[in-house]
Amino acid sequence: ENIFHDPDAMAALDAAAAADEALSTVWHFATYALAALLYGFALFVNLYVLVALDDLQADFVNPHDASRRINRLVNHEIAAHACASALMLCGGHYALFAANAPMMYWEHARREARTLRIDATEIFARAEGERKIRTRKLAFLGVVELIVAYRVTHSAVHALLTKAGREAAAKILRDAAHSPMYHMF
Repeated sequence: ENIFHDPDAMAALDAAAAADEALSTVWHFATYALAALLYGFALFVNLYVLVALDDLQADFVNPHDASRRINRLVNHEIAAHACASALMLCGGHYALFAANAPMMYWEHARREARTLRIDATEIFARAEGERKIRTRKLAFLGVVELIVAYRVTHSAVHALLTKAGREAAAKILRDAAHSPMYHMF
């Protein structure tokens, strides 16, 4: 007997496919949401280091305090970046993982070469180079965070809407785009 002619079997297959799709979208949402938090933390640390270096340059803080503030967060930043990238790999988001792999390798190489931490005696000599590095990392992580934030929003919308809900939302958005009220603002 062919299961494709049995309506009950087809309904069961459709229900299983819908449940599988729902689980997949929830998994994508969870991985993107957690990765967004971790990338946001790494972004915050880079911004904090830039502020600490600017405070040092403006003589608002002494070299010992600046190096202590920076070194305290460096390992946490790398761990957050590595965990977020691992989430991208586990979630099947291979393009984002591949985009982050060179940065993670470079951070690992800096850690192995012991140039990741800043010593208080050499902070003035390394401040300009560290500022350039942190600015580039800030730009890179900012772009990654924007991509991940978009993907979180996209997966949340798809996880929360059913097929009928998607069609209704598309109709509402189409009607809103063609209404005269849309063009008033």
